[in-house]
Amino acid sequence: MPRRASLTPLPWPALSALVLALSGCGELSSSSLSPSVVPPAALQPVLTPTPLPPSPLSLTFEQARQSGLSVPSNRIVLLLQEQGSDLVAQLPASEVDRWLARTPTWPGVEGIDLSITLGTYRQTATAPLRPGQPATFTFTNPPAGEAELSAIAYRGSTTLAQGKGSLTLSVRSEGSGSVNRPPQDTERQRRLSMLVLSEVGVPLLHTSSAAPTLGQPLLLSGENLERVETVLFAAAANPERILKGEIRSRSGDRLVVMPPSSLSGSVWVAVADASGQGLGTLVYDWPAATPSPSPSPTPTAPAASAWVVETLLDGRTSPAADPVGNAPDNTGTESRIYLQQISGIAVDPEGAFYLADRAQHRIFRLSPEGELEVWAGTGQAGRRNGAANQAQFDSPQGLLWDPKGGLWVADSGNHCLRYINLQRQVSTFAGTCVAGYRDGELDRAQFREPSGLALGSDGSLYVADRANRRIRRITPAGEVTTVAGTGQPGSVDGPAEQAQLLQPTALAVDKEGNLWIADGHRLRRLSAGGRVTTLSGAEPGYRDGPLAEARFQTLGGLAFDAAGNLWVADRDNHRIRRLQPGGQVSTLAGQNQPGWQDGPTSVARFDQPAGLAVLPDGSVVVVDAGLPGLRRISRVASGPATPTPVGSL
Repeated sequence: MPRRASLTPLPWPALSALVLALSGCGELSSSSLSPSVVPPAALQPVLTPTPLPPSPLSLTFEQARQSGLSVPSNRIVLLLQEQGSDLVAQLPASEVDRWLARTPTWPGVEGIDLSITLGTYRQTATAPLRPGQPATFTFTNPPAGEAELSAIAYRGSTTLAQGKGSLTLSVRSEGSGSVNRPPQDTERQRRLSMLVLSEVGVPLLHTSSAAPTLGQPLLLSGENLERVETVLFAAAANPERILKGEIRSRSGDRLVVMPPSSLSGSVWVAVADASGQGLGTLVYDWPAATPSPSPSPTPTAPAASAWVVETLLDGRTSPAADPVGNAPDNTGTESRIYLQQISGIAVDPEGAFYLADRAQHRIFRLSPEGELEVWAGTGQAGRRNGAANQAQFDSPQGLLWDPKGGLWVADSGNHCLRYINLQRQVSTFAGTCVAGYRDGELDRAQFREPSGLALGSDGSLYVADRANRRIRRITPAGEVTTVAGTGQPGSVDGPAEQAQLLQPTALAVDKEGNLWIADGHRLRRLSAGGRVTTLSGAEPGYRDGPLAEARFQTLGGLAFDAAGNLWVADRDNHRIRRLQPGGQVSTLAGQNQPGWQDGPTSVARFDQPAGLAVLPDGSVVVVDAGLPGLRRISRVASGPATPTPVGSL
């Protein structure tokens, strides 16, 4: 008979949840489900499907069609502590009361059995369940290793819920019978674990797509889908081969996922949260790779399209590798750092993103594979050229990729432009690095807090010289000239040499060679003929409609797409706006209140969106400065019955 040990109430340490059973959606081990919030690897259009260990489905596909598969929110929350050679688990009084409580649809449990299995070791612990009292389960001298932890909740001879998962048992010191940890390290001996137990089903998911389309994301509908961390697919022809899909975006009732490419016939899909709890399932027919043409095709309406928002990079949780030699303790070892305040973005032809972090005085690089690293800068404000890991910047702002290979940096705090070549050597490209105003040769010109950068069709580099309230141009021959602004603050339009600017920050060049300027809350344009015009409303605010009537609060990044649409980050309105070639401004994504929420553009939230980059596939990557992080807005094909989110164009 297992030896019982009394256990005084324990504090609730903030520890990781243990992933356990996903009943009705296949049993998943914790090694199979590594929680992720739209990983940076999602930069790739499709992830290579990752086979999971074989896992039998608990219901047939026919049963799934009839009643659905999923898991209710039944759970057991346990406090575990290793006491000498024993493992003691406590079910808090609040959990005991919840399991005992009867409802019209739940008879209440009579008892709960916990079992540990590891090799030849198997022990089941039981405990009486009394209202208002914790229940204690004791396992005598379990061996070290990865064990299976299972549970059964029952009433009489009827099993009401069950589940299983894995549990790591620590190594003990020889002869001592105690945990091999320092005696004072008691908090680490306690683990908060959650078993998800299931026996009943909840409503099915349903697809909002008219039919699955090969190579296209799938739009699913249901409940609580903002919690989804894992999406699994399996074909009826091979149910033991379970593949993971790539989550593109999610919200409370919508989930956009890229399915694996090797699906056909009747397909089962199940979704789960980070703890392994199932949130829904669906069975549907997947089209064959090469469908037979119909002799009398029926015309169908063209597929509608919707825009969705997803997080590519959360700079607070995605650490970057710090180059060797830059560690704070000067030991020469690699350390890990995080983004703090992104102020600029650029993308190279290979799909890598470059991010200016003005708070850390560094340039970061995010590879197409999702790896974040420090590309240049020591992290200390200064001005030093040379090898990128020894170079210094001061509050870098705008970034621009050089088509010839290299990166321009508006080094705002140093009042000059810097350049990082493909060999990661940093040099001063233009300016004396002393605040001032002077045109002329590159090494004699002066700037004052340069910000946005844009490249003209003739190879000229345009610079928003923010504190000088001017637009500067660097010709391909290396001459710096002023193309707009008198230096006096204002909003006077007219010939470029007489026009006044307030605070130019971001620039974009259209196909006709006109230069668009983000000037505070005004959107202005310098025509190819040399005239400055204010195009948006004169007063700050928020209004869509014809450009002349539209209002912005604080303009951030500007970027043109291939269709001639101008994308605008309205920073203090927390929205992404778009100007169509016909002159209409609309809100594509964002709400009045700032926040961080992915999903359809009608519900997505941003927090101080800043720089923009348009990708070749038409999607737009936004620097969300308030996170800091990167968000992507992309189209998702859907059936004609799918409602078009507000602001979708």
